[in-house]
Amino acid sequence: MKKKRVTFGLLVLMVCVILFALYGQLHNKDNIPVKTSAIHPEEDRIFFIYSNPLIKESVLLTTSTGERFNRRTFKVADVPYIQTKSVASTDIVLLAEHEPFYYTLEKDVVKEHLLSDPFAFWYEGEDVSVKAYNVDTAGNDIHINDRKTKKKYQLTLPSLVTMGASDENYIYIIQGMSIYVIDRKTEEIVETLGLASYADKFADSEEFIVASSQHELTVIEKGTWKTTYIPYPDELEYADTVYYDKENGTFYVTYEDKEGEANLLEYGKDFSFHTYGLKFPYMDAKFKGNQLYIVAQEEHKKGIGGYVGVFDIRSKKKLYQFDLPKEQVKVQDFVVVD
Repeated sequence: MKKKRVTFGLLVLMVCVILFALYGQLHNKDNIPVKTSAIHPEEDRIFFIYSNPLIKESVLLTTSTGERFNRRTFKVADVPYIQTKSVASTDIVLLAEHEPFYYTLEKDVVKEHLLSDPFAFWYEGEDVSVKAYNVDTAGNDIHINDRKTKKKYQLTLPSLVTMGASDENYIYIIQGMSIYVIDRKTEEIVETLGLASYADKFADSEEFIVASSQHELTVIEKGTWKTTYIPYPDELEYADTVYYDKENGTFYVTYEDKEGEANLLEYGKDFSFHTYGLKFPYMDAKFKGNQLYIVAQEEHKKGIGGYVGVFDIRSKKKLYQFDLPKEQVKVQDFVVVD
């Protein structure tokens, strides 16, 4: 009888352990352990995501000036886009391209969030949120939460929307060769503005919307919606990131020339421009304040997966540069936080 009691007791204990383990798995099924410490605001200012849809591991590399790196690996594939939740936020968001998920980095875990459809983009303004979803090849669903008008609504646009922006009166969404203008009061698309050619990036000031279309710069005057196309320099291979510097009222456009070098276009108030060669290879660029961060993917020496140049957009001088560690895959995207 004593043996049976001991056996039964062990059986109950084993069942309890299994149930507890299952509960733990279910409770934490959306948490993916990260092999390092939490984000440090002084050490982690530039975030690089290395990811590939065919490899079930991504690397989040962070640094402040390139002198020292923090490396976080997690069992997630296909997260080629990294951004913050808003312009003022330091919360990191990783967006999947083909799967209905996005991920947030919270303390020492990456948390998975399920979506109805994959994100096309996620824009957070001061008082409005725009989330675009890739529903199918025919279109994108646009979910708008306007905190100023206290309205939530949805619109459907053609596929390939890539980014949004907003001001007090309108929401702007770029799609291929068009910019859609949504009136925040009526919730309706009031203008569909044509671009000089395909573009996926733009910036806006109080007076203008400026898109880096492929063959010419597209400048749209707000309100009148008058559109002007400005030719690029002859040596331009492709135009990329657009930025508006509020402090000096200047638009900047980065571009790669036919030699693969990075260049900066600076547009005055009348949209006359100056071209500045930065003598640095080009792959991608991001602006932050009065600084320009350029990533090059060239492997110029063993063990190096590319390098970063940081430039002052006022003086056009290179402030510093640093190498990026080589990983199993290449850098897909990066973001700079305050």
